Amino acid sequence: MWLLTALLLWVPVGGQMDPTKAVITLQPPWVNVFLKETVTLRCEGPRLPGNSSTQWWVNGTAIRTLTPSYRIAAASFSDTGEYRCQTDLSMASDPVQLEIHKDWVLLQVSSRVITEGKPLSLRCHGWNNKQSNMVFYQNDTILKFSSWDSEFTILRTNLSHNGIYHCSSKIKQLYTSAGVSITIKELFPAPVLKASSSSPLLEGDLVNLSCETKLLSQSPEVQLYFSFYVGNKTLMNRTTSSEYQLLAAKREDSGLYWCEAITDDGNILRHSPELKLQVLGLQSPTHIWFHVLFSLATGIIFLVNTIFCVIIHKELQRKKKWNLAIPMDSGQGKKVISYLKKDRYLEEELKCQE
Repeated sequence: MWLLTALLLWVPVGGQMDPTKAVITLQPPWVNVFLKETVTLRCEGPRLPGNSSTQWWVNGTAIRTLTPSYRIAAASFSDTGEYRCQTDLSMASDPVQLEIHKDWVLLQVSSRVITEGKPLSLRCHGWNNKQSNMVFYQNDTILKFSSWDSEFTILRTNLSHNGIYHCSSKIKQLYTSAGVSITIKELFPAPVLKASSSSPLLEGDLVNLSCETKLLSQSPEVQLYFSFYVGNKTLMNRTTSSEYQLLAAKREDSGLYWCEAITDDGNILRHSPELKLQVLGLQSPTHIWFHVLFSLATGIIFLVNTIFCVIIHKELQRKKKWNLAIPMDSGQGKKVISYLKKDRYLEEELKCQE
């Protein structure tokens, strides 16, 4: 019955297994220890009831130990290497790199690669546990001094905690540890705000805004909340939805839009770049008809003037031909002179109209 229940819990509706990764924890919790010290690695992950079998790998080679714990009683240099494990219902764990050292002072760390927001523990460890007046450094900047406390913890790491760490301690004389490189992985990148329609928009358009980002690490316990803004105005504040809708865009909706993503504990917050949206107003029917009628009237006036000019021009040409056939010293000739004066006036008027 237990076997059937466990299988039902780990097989999703689609019928395909999607097991989680196993996780290796250390006791004491340091990935670097002194020669001859004891360290225990434990494999944690989903299992079938009553089944504690565990597969371990050291530097890629499977070893015979099948128990959840792998104990190194007196560490030697040969124990340095990459450790992985897997339970019967899990995927193989991420590798843990264990280092064995011989020195006067060792800066011990809980992990060399840490997800943003997780704690980082440091210990300034002297050979044979002989240490005093410990000083912790990040990139040669002092973080802490203590005459008795050999440990220092950064409760919530952020990207500024990337760097090289070391410590110094007095053991008869002052000794300094080797540097340890610490990498902080970004939990999620700055979001990008995207619109379903490109700008410029028309009044009445439906616009979907999407605040796009993604958790980079396997952190199922982390919940992101999203907010949307235009300028300094809040449109939607801290919801689990990464989308916002403008149901019917208006001209006054034009502006610079941006969004932010924040973790549920409020410790990690990132903003998107601004996205410019422009909404164009639709012209009213009255305004459109006014332009149509105005253009039509202008065209009619131009057409009438053109026809009038053509008629005048033809009439002048006809009169000129008629005038050439009349003697100038006759009575009709005198009248023609008068007509010619009028024709010149008409020609000048025609030119003015042209």
